[in-house]
Amino acid sequence: DPRIKAVGFTGSRSGGTALMQTAQARPEPIPVYAEMSSINPVFLLPEALRARGRELGEAFIGSLTMGAGQFCTNPGLVIAVKGEALDGFVEAAAETIRSASAQTMLTPGIHDAYTQGVNTLADSQSAREVARGPAGDGPNQCQAGLFVADAQDFLKDDALQAEVFGSTSLVV
Repeated sequence: DPRIKAVGFTGSRSGGTALMQTAQARPEPIPVYAEMSSINPVFLLPEALRARGRELGEAFIGSLTMGAGQFCTNPGLVIAVKGEALDGFVEAAAETIRSASAQTMLTPGIHDAYTQGVNTLADSQSAREVARGPAGDGPNQCQAGLFVADAQDFLKDDALQAEVFGSTSLVV
């Protein structure tokens, strides 16, 4: 409709990219104001990990599982320096996620995409599953997950860099 002069969008990178291409192909191109993807990398600094790594691990899972991970602020990627302090963070996060109840995702399509993303991580030779939350018994239940991968593997494997929209995160 030529009366539309701009578009606002929140959602997947592929959906937003398609919308931007459509908006630019119009006889009168219009702007698309988009918030796309929700990988939201979290950088854990060595001093913070040493001082309160376990506490951060527990709090991290609260953020990861809030709303079945369907918030734009969902921390889908954690970057940190390998070592004992990071091990403590991962251990605390794993303990917390194992008791994180499954939550209902907004639509069957979102749940299916989430399941595919988690399966890609689980099937990867480059990532290792650390923990999963309990499975739900209703439709579209998001079972939280935590995976780890080395930095070199992460950089070489495009599948590890893809968004998993929901309560799963990768620690690199």
